[in-house]
Amino acid sequence: MNEKDVKEKIKKEDVVYKDEKTEPMMVKEASAAYKTERIYTYEDYLNWPKDERIELIDGKIYNMSAPTEKHQRLLGDLYLRFGIYLHGKSCEVYISPFDVRIDLGLGKDSVVQPDLVVICDLELLDEKGLNGPPTLIIEILSPSNPNHDRVLKYNKYLSVGVKEYWIVDPRKEEIMVNLLKSGSYETTIYQKGDLIKVNVLENLTINVTDLFEGYKGQEIIEVEAAREEERIKAKQHAESEKVAMIKRFLELGFSKEKVAKGADVDISFVLAIRKEIESNK
Repeated sequence: MNEKDVKEKIKKEDVVYKDEKTEPMMVKEASAAYKTERIYTYEDYLNWPKDERIELIDGKIYNMSAPTEKHQRLLGDLYLRFGIYLHGKSCEVYISPFDVRIDLGLGKDSVVQPDLVVICDLELLDEKGLNGPPTLIIEILSPSNPNHDRVLKYNKYLSVGVKEYWIVDPRKEEIMVNLLKSGSYETTIYQKGDLIKVNVLENLTINVTDLFEGYKGQEIIEVEAAREEERIKAKQHAESEKVAMIKRFLELGFSKEKVAKGADVDISFVLAIRKEIESNK
């Protein structure tokens, strides 16, 4: 589904996009979960009654409803998939409840609890959660207030530069993927039968059919582990071919600079291969 079709689809659901090219694409707010004239701060958030689950967005308090069974199953499945892939890698994945603090001290304090976040800048992590925007966010729509994620949070995540924002619709069994490009979100909707390539993570894809009606529990671990093994093998094969090509160029007398330019690889990698060749002579 292209971006034009996506916009028409969303307009039918009372969400309107701006088309001006001179500013980031934003969404007009259709409704708010909680309205008040008072502007709240992060300190107010910390002192809020513990039996109420809330988010703070631009100084306004929004109540959060309890998640449904389907919501939690989808969240668990997504966490397993991302967790297996990220094991041993430089990024980390967290699920709600997990505080993400953005725009603190700017007169529009915001503390959100996305359903799932992927964090690649680990220096932003502290004992209270994340102090800054994550690399990727996934929100699963609530049947009671879907525009909270499609409108309010969409605008907020766009304004702070979240690179990839997924909105999962359990009722329609589809996923809207928003990729940050030139200050706006480029939107694609995926349905069952589609594969989603995670833009901010190399070689990770999510099978939409598997997610909505497929693997459970241990099966997810086994299937995703097998897929990760295949990804590793494919990467190792590609690297082996590259090494063989570089060795051959060097053996033919090409300079390391020409090899680096021609093979489109890092010069330090070429130097390491050349050192290996010379040590074996």
